[in-house]
Amino acid sequence: GASTVTATLNRASTEAVTLTVAATAGTNAASGDFSLSSTTTLTIAAGDTSSTGTVTVTAVDNTVDAPDKQVTVSAVVSGHSGVAAPSAVTLTIRDDEAAPTVTLAVADSAISENGGTTTVTATLSHASSATTTITVQPEAGAYTVGADTTITIAAGETSNAADSVTITAVDDAIDNVVNRSTTVTGTAANAHAAAESQTVSVTGAALTLTDDEGAPEVTLALSPAAIDEHDGTNPGASTVTATLNRASTEAVTLTVEATAGANAAAADFSLSSTTTLTIAAGDTSSVGTVTVTAVDNAVDAPDKQVTVSATVSGDSGVAAPSAVTLTIQDDEAAPTVTLALSQSAIDESGGATTATATLSHPSGAATTITVPAMDRTYTVGTDATITIAAGET
Repeated sequence: GASTVTATLNRASTEAVTLTVAATAGTNAASGDFSLSSTTTLTIAAGDTSSTGTVTVTAVDNTVDAPDKQVTVSAVVSGHSGVAAPSAVTLTIRDDEAAPTVTLAVADSAISENGGTTTVTATLSHASSATTTITVQPEAGAYTVGADTTITIAAGETSNAADSVTITAVDDAIDNVVNRSTTVTGTAANAHAAAESQTVSVTGAALTLTDDEGAPEVTLALSPAAIDEHDGTNPGASTVTATLNRASTEAVTLTVEATAGANAAAADFSLSSTTTLTIAAGDTSSVGTVTVTAVDNAVDAPDKQVTVSATVSGDSGVAAPSAVTLTIQDDEAAPTVTLALSQSAIDESGGATTATATLSHPSGAATTITVPAMDRTYTVGTDATITIAAGET
């Protein structure tokens, strides 16, 4: 911007009036903030009241945010008119820079969440005529700020390499499948910006907190771990649950399976129609109801084993748990044997009859009955045993 200087007499003179204009720095200004034209002379001819000649004061642009500047414009008079020097006038040079913005930066963009540290520095978008103070703010659960929380950038500068703030990561006990990300933020104060009701904005720095927990482990549990074939009026049942040894930021979904183990067959138990357990992100215990129920029978047999396992789905990185064993306790006593004769009366002179055997209920194993001879009463043929196969009576 430029301003033209003119001179006017309040009334004409018979002598010409010559003025030599000068410009000097006033409030908030320096000589480098403006320039005076090479022509500095104004002339008011004899008999006239207005000057001729062109004298200008031109502002010099800069990139510093500063208050408006004042330039004092004066003149001395030469000639024989007897006219005294005029009073000086003031030219205002309006500053055209907005308040600077602050950009924060971190020396290390990724630090371990387990006590990792990095330093924060600040840079202004352009210089200010006032000192700028930046206060780095902590973020709960992410990082803390050291005792010195401020960075100071002197007037006329855009950075201060000697001044930084140290921040320290805050650890957590959760497995973060994706490393935590945060933004280091702060506030800025600048006296000139405040005087002009301007805000110094701050752009934060991205920071990654590298997780130090491995993927959690999941464990299956049975309640109870042993059930009866039949408990009162209802078959015994066991509830399956899952627990993580530490929380994850991802949900964990388990699909439960049950397979026959020692002494068991698929028909000896049933798995509930709901087979899914879910551990929500941030939790360690499962929700959902999965049960294994015994199927009663009338066979005396050893206790049965059922293997309960699960597969894991989702993005948690959690491995499948170890299988657990459910015991189904048999509720039948050993069967009793009843013998029967094909003829209940025979002639003592070589009469014969056939003995058969019946079990009170089946057994899971073959049952062998030996019919003994009784001295002076009857004899038994060469085959003295009766065999009832497993599962038969």
